[in-house]
Parts: sequence; C-alpha cells; structure tokens
Amino acid sequence: MESATKEIDREFDAMLRIHQEGLLDQAEAGYQEILRRAPRHHQSLGMLGILGIQRSHLDDALRYADLAIAIEPRISNTHATRGNALHGLKRHEEAIEAYQVALLLDPGAHDVLTNLANALNRQGHFERAMQCYDRALAICPTSIDTHYNRGVALFEKGRHAEALVDFDAVLARSSDDPDAQCRRIYALCGLHLHQEALAESNKAIARRASSVDAWRAHGHVLLGMGNSPKAVQAFERVIALGALSPRSCGEDHFLAARSLVVGNRHDEALLHLEKALDSDPVPAYAAGDHFLAMAQLVRWRDFDSAKARLCEAVMRGEPTASPFVMAVGCDDLEVIRQAGATFMAHFFPDAEPLPLPERSPHERIRLGYFSADFHAHATTLLIAELLEKHDNSKFEVFLFSFGPSAPDDMTKRLTQSIDHFFDVSQESDSAVCALSRKLEIDLAIDLKGYTQNCRPRIFTERAAPVQVNYLGYPASMGTTCIDYIVGDAIVTPPEHARFYAEQIVTLPHCYQPNASGLRSIAPLQVDKATARNAAGLPANGFVFCCFNNTYKITPAVFAVWMRILHAVPDSVLWLYRPDSGTEPRLRQEALNLGISPERLVFAPRQPLPDHLSRHALADLFLDTFPCNAHTTGSDALWAGLPLLTCLGTTFASRVAASLLHAVGLPEMVMPTLEAYATRAIELAADPMELQGQREHLHQARTSAPLFDIERYRSGIEAAYQMMMERHMRREPPIPLVVPA
Repeated sequence: MESATKEIDREFDAMLRIHQEGLLDQAEAGYQEILRRAPRHHQSLGMLGILGIQRSHLDDALRYADLAIAIEPRISNTHATRGNALHGLKRHEEAIEAYQVALLLDPGAHDVLTNLANALNRQGHFERAMQCYDRALAICPTSIDTHYNRGVALFEKGRHAEALVDFDAVLARSSDDPDAQCRRIYALCGLHLHQEALAESNKAIARRASSVDAWRAHGHVLLGMGNSPKAVQAFERVIALGALSPRSCGEDHFLAARSLVVGNRHDEALLHLEKALDSDPVPAYAAGDHFLAMAQLVRWRDFDSAKARLCEAVMRGEPTASPFVMAVGCDDLEVIRQAGATFMAHFFPDAEPLPLPERSPHERIRLGYFSADFHAHATTLLIAELLEKHDNSKFEVFLFSFGPSAPDDMTKRLTQSIDHFFDVSQESDSAVCALSRKLEIDLAIDLKGYTQNCRPRIFTERAAPVQVNYLGYPASMGTTCIDYIVGDAIVTPPEHARFYAEQIVTLPHCYQPNASGLRSIAPLQVDKATARNAAGLPANGFVFCCFNNTYKITPAVFAVWMRILHAVPDSVLWLYRPDSGTEPRLRQEALNLGISPERLVFAPRQPLPDHLSRHALADLFLDTFPCNAHTTGSDALWAGLPLLTCLGTTFASRVAASLLHAVGLPEMVMPTLEAYATRAIELAADPMELQGQREHLHQARTSAPLFDIERYRSGIEAAYQMMMERHMRREPPIPLVVPA
C-alpha cells in the first residue's frame, strides 16, 4: 500500500513538471490516470481545477475544486481555485467567501489577497478592496499582479495619479508589459498630461506596430488633444487590426465617430455610429450620438421614434444619451434631468466632495470662472464684457482655462484685462480643484456644464464652497454638487423648480449677458438689392432666415417652415450653410413637402461683423424648436432683425422667449407651432409692423435690458452676493430672486 502511494506521488510530481512546461493535454491525461487508480487523490483534483481555470473551462474548474475540498478541506490553494472559478463566472459574493476561507488557511497568500480585492471591487466594495491590495503589497511589495490590479481599480475610480504610481511600479519590474504600458497612457490622459501620454503611445506603437491596444491608447491620446485627423486614423487602424481578431468592438467605432465629429466629418461619423449600434454590447452614449448625427445630417427617417426610444432608455437610467443630446433634442425636463444624473453616476459613481476648511470671509468675493472657451467662442463673446466690468471693489475675478493652449486675440485680451488668468489645460481635474481651493475661491462658476470639453469632475470634489451652473449648458446638471443654476423668470420659471437638482437663481430680465462692445456690424458696401443678389436672395421677395446650427432643425419645424413658404409667394428661406452633403438633403426634404428646392438659400460662414451685417438682408428670423436660437438669437436682435419663436417647456426651448421679453418684443413669442406658423404668415403680409420692430430694435441697443451690460452686471453681482451671504450664515442654498 505504501509503495503504491509513493508511486502515485512520483507520478503526480512528474505531471506537475509537465503541467508547468505548458503541456496541458498530457498533464490532464496524467491526472485522470492517477484518479482512475486513486479516486480520492485530492491533489490531482485540485490541479485539474487549476487546469480548468487556465483553459477558461470555469464550470469544470469549480467542479474539480469542490470535489477536492470535499476530500481535503484544509488546502488553501484549492479554495483559492474555487474562488477564481466563481469570480470568472461572475459569482462574486461566493468567490469572496472562497478567498476568505483560503486566507484563513494561509494568511500570507498575497496572490489570494489580490484576487479577493478584485472580487470585492467588482461587488462595489472599493475601500475593502484597497485594504486587501495594501495587505498583499505589505507581504510582497514587488508583486506585479497586485500593483497592476490596484492600479486598474484606482483608475476606474478616477484616481489617476495613484493609478499611475502602480503602473509605474509594474513597469519598473516588467518594462515591456504591454497592458501596463497602455494603462499608464490612459492614466496620463486622465491627468491631462497629453504630451507625455503621446510620447508613451508613440513608444508603444514602435514596439508593437500591430497591437490593437497600443493603437487604441494612441487614439485616446490624440482625441484628448483635439487632434481629430490623427485620432481618426488611429481608431480606424484599431478597427482594421481588430477585424482579424475577436477583439474588434463597437467601442472603437464609437470613438472613431467622436473623433470625426470633432473634425466636422459628420457623414463618416454616422457610418461608424451605425456599426457601433450593431455591436454587442452597444457602447454607452452611442445611441444618443447617433441621434444627434441624424439631426446634424438631416437623416430624418425614423427620427421621432429614435427620439422616443432614447427618452425611454434615459428614464430607465441607462447611459444611452449624453445630457447635452437630451438638453438640445428633447422637450421633457424630467428626461433631461435624468440624463444628467445618469451621466454623473456613470462617470463619477463614488465622487465625494472634499471637506472645506473653515476660513474668514475675504474683503472681496473671489469669483472663479471655469471654461474651455476663453477664446473666440460664442459663450465668451457673450460674457467677456461682464468679466471685465465686474466691480473690483467687491469682486476679485479668476479665470481657469482648460481649453485650447494656442491663444487667440480674445484669450490675450482676457489674460490682460482680468485679475487672474490660469491656464490649467495640462492639469488634472483634482489639481484644478486643489488650485481653486488653495486660492480660496468663494464661488466656482461652471461655464461648460455638459458641453464639449467639459470637466465636471472639478466640481464633484468641491472646488469652492458655492458652485454655480451658468450660461454654457441650458439645463439642470442633475447633480447636487452644483448648488445653483442661473436663469430668469422665463427660462426657469418657479413651477419648473422640481426638475432642477440645483436651486434656481432668477435674474430680473434675461439670464444671458450680452457684450455689445464686441458686436460691431460691418456696413453694407452696396445697396440692399445688390447685396441680396450677391447672397443669392431675391431682390424683392420676402426673406425668412434661420442661422441656427443644422442639428436644431427638426422635421416638425421644417414642415412648418415649408407651410409658411407655401403660404407666402416668392418667399425664400435663408439658412446657415451646413456641410456639402446636408444642403442637398434639405433641398430634397423641401421638394418632398411640395416646395421648390431653389427657395432654400444657404449662407456661408463669415467673420462676425460681416455675419451681423447680412442680417439686414432678411425680413424675419424663424426660430427652431425644441432648441432655440441662443447666441444666434441675440445676434439677430442686435442686428435689428425681428425674431419669431415658439415657447417650449425646457430651458433650451425658452431662451429666445427670454431674449424677446428682455428686448421689448413679447408679442413675438408664440405658444404653439401652429400659432407660430400663422404669425409668420401674417408678418410677411405686414411690412409696416416689421419695419416698426426694426426701429424698435435699433433703439433697444441703447435702452433695452437685454443689451444693458451695466444693468446685467448689477443683477448677477447681487445674485453672487446673495449666494455668498447664505453660505457665510451657514444656510443651505435656496431659490433666489434678484430684484429688478
């Protein structure tokens, strides 16, 4: 009997050596032969469990581990194997129990501690996972596996600086580890250290020119740097390489599409988005981007049903559409708020504001404005004069710029005219937040919200005692880390308060500032008839116009416009010229609705003074719905062009109404699209009324609240003081109404 046992032990040792050499089939046959002769040989059962893990035959691995434990329950490794199988089967709570048993039997097993940490993290027990990773590293500080997995867990929580330390530790011991190299690149991107990330991704590609992961990381870097053409090339290389392997996925098509959109290549982006939607799983937010691309490209087939599906998915809490897509494309306040809440939960699931230290009030309130747009951008053109005119006896102004690093004239102007200008484009969100706290900013004012190049993480960590959603994003951010949203009685009426996570601040006239000093109008160089002819417009026919972005034109609004053209003979509709592919589609839609395509005229992009000047060639600006003219609306009114709008329920669908009330033309706000169409037709037949409105708008430049920057400054500064006074009294934010 003893000799038979020794013989089995010798055979088992031989199989272990074969197994270690990677000869899995031969090792399995050997273990099975041992079990044929000794069915209770738990060591062979345990090794068959390990072999099952290696082959990804997880059910077999679990079965063999259970059989081995039933015979000998005191072997730590067997319980660890059982945990590994359960973890792979996504039975994480059971895996945690198995790892805990393994650690009771061998408390010093750092690899088991690491696997326990992984399982805890998958179950959402992040802090417990960190404790296990730390215990594992205390036992074995050089463990590559532990450093790597802890780095991944930290990265997923947005703790990029700490993750970078772990990936560096892996690479210090395994300098050519491709996974750690790519993870390090992503961590650098998360810290906005794009130049260093670019150098690393170039090295990774040089080492592995056919690596899908290296090219994907390279694409991420380039997209983060705003280098659209090269980012597209990188992601298309990923897709081409991935087509030869099972690693191709919809996420790569989605990222290629986003890169193309940055470069205004919307037709190509749509093709990639369609492939992303056909993938399994569908990437988060791909459906929303696809809907926005449909709108931008006038691909209106299935438009309304696509919108309905998006709204339903958002209300289920699915990360289907970005908040911006819903803010401009949806007319339901609850859907828009839910989109913001889902976005924050998806990207910042455990964001906790840092505690604010006690501090004495400053002599002047410190206003911190945060934006990527402190250059020649629509938002900055609206707000620049306000920034410069703040009462410097009461306020100290700080600008935190995380936009393009190449300054233009507007950037230079603000750098010279504002108290403090910080270029934080290469700083991480946490570093920007820390800088704001170090400077003791009193009010952190987010001018981006969820628009392009936004940085909401800065505010999740609490950059200032009071945080404000202002001007850039026309909707609730859906998160309580923002205390207030600046609105007015029209865009944010009191009855809508329940749809805003922020407390509403009601300014006395219009929420939108208007820098009249930045809106110079070039004089017409020729008479009106000649200028119209040069622009492709009829010399005498009625000219309706809309210079809004194409994505704001919905099928319903376009159909109303065509009804208006049908009712007004010899009239034309003058639109902002989109890309070359969209113009013929709009003409075809007109033809489908019985209107000659030639009655659509398109205006190319021009410098702002020339653009404002050409408004004189039009007779009436027709607004879009549910996303109105915002800056384009105040441009039209400043240029003296009457504007007609339809009042909706959302912030974005009420902006033009707010502008019109503040400029003294409330009669141009219609309650329904039907009334809007009727009013447009009436106005086209009443040139005297339109002439009266033009004269009124000419006077309004110097008298109306909309263009009175001093009156506006007084209102917004009163709002800031009210916010700060409540904070200093340790009172929570409440709705605030600024008196006129």
